[in-house]
Amino acid sequence: MTPITIKGVSAKQGYCRPVSTISRTSDMRRPRRIALLMSQDAGFHRQVLLGIRAYAGHSKRWVFHNAPLTQASFRPLAEWNPHGIIAHLDDPKLARMILTLKKPTIDTACVLDNLDVPVADVDHVAVGRLAAEHFLARGYRHFGFFGSGRARYALLRHESFRRTVEDAGFVVHSCHMEYLPRLPEKASWKNVNSEVRRWLKSLPKPAAVLADHDVPGRDLANMCQLLDLRVPNDVAILGVDNDEVECLLASPPLSSVAIPAERIGFEAAKLLERMMAGRKAPKRMLTLPPTRVVTRQSTSMFAVDDPVVSGALLYIRNHLDKPLNVNMLTEELVVSRRALEKKFRELLGRTVLQEIHRARIERAQELLGGNLQVAEVAHQTGFSSPQLFATVFRRLTGVSPRQYRHENRLGKQG
Repeated sequence: MTPITIKGVSAKQGYCRPVSTISRTSDMRRPRRIALLMSQDAGFHRQVLLGIRAYAGHSKRWVFHNAPLTQASFRPLAEWNPHGIIAHLDDPKLARMILTLKKPTIDTACVLDNLDVPVADVDHVAVGRLAAEHFLARGYRHFGFFGSGRARYALLRHESFRRTVEDAGFVVHSCHMEYLPRLPEKASWKNVNSEVRRWLKSLPKPAAVLADHDVPGRDLANMCQLLDLRVPNDVAILGVDNDEVECLLASPPLSSVAIPAERIGFEAAKLLERMMAGRKAPKRMLTLPPTRVVTRQSTSMFAVDDPVVSGALLYIRNHLDKPLNVNMLTEELVVSRRALEKKFRELLGRTVLQEIHRARIERAQELLGGNLQVAEVAHQTGFSSPQLFATVFRRLTGVSPRQYRHENRLGKQG
């Protein structure tokens, strides 16, 4: 499937029109049995379920049954005879069994290729690109990828990460382990540890590693501890999903690419209703952009050997809420503007002002997830006016601050 990236909550390709335009036959006013086939042991699944429930609200007569997709659960599912299914399809045999039911079905896993089921998920290409940009902005020159070598989402993330890194002139060293979402129960921990140990030792340091999601990221952080590798000094690690339980269980806490899982559930439910009304399924993936990188200790340092540039980067981050310009930095660091600009371009590929703006917008994205007014976010990120803040924000993200907030909040949508 070719992905369609949806930046707003309402899809723009014609197959996710507002519910008010969907024909409301007498049959559609009857209660609808909706099977939700995904476990609740992952933060992504729980958020997807919340989004589905938010779409149904109190106006739709949807009756839910939630269960992990297993062979044991298939017979009860078939007997229940659901009107529609939203499932995390990661097993080929079980997926084929679901298709025999001939019910409108949405996949939120993006694991299996060549599966004739509509997919609602994050834009995995954008995830890989965002992860690479996060590391490149911190001055890394050595990169790794850790995760599945078969799952479709992982392949898309890996390829995008690799391509972005290579476009910057560097190489990605990869180690593949099949986390779906965890290692198989029968997998030998000893053999896995041996292979990962060899790979970690072989990585040129300091290395920046993207794990295909948070579970392998946490395992990788634990392995670094066993090898006396410092995170992030020797190996910086970035996960995906921003599952707080997994990220905070890691030592040190794991940085992660946040994805709009709740909105994915919302859009999946909207698409399912369209299909249950008899409309054709889309031929393309419905994808939503990742939200941002949530930075924790596992990527908190800069891989820059130059003490002047390193000091400038640290000073910028410690003064994001203050008026800040290049001249103030040169005075603080006792260096000429020309020398500082030259070092930034050589080591980071951008100007000092570009870095100030980039750091401010990164912080603004975090603040926009809260309840502050846009003008207050502008003030707390050191901009002289809301207008300048909006101009820089749009230039770096492609959307206005208000649109960014709207797109990354589920809220009351429909």
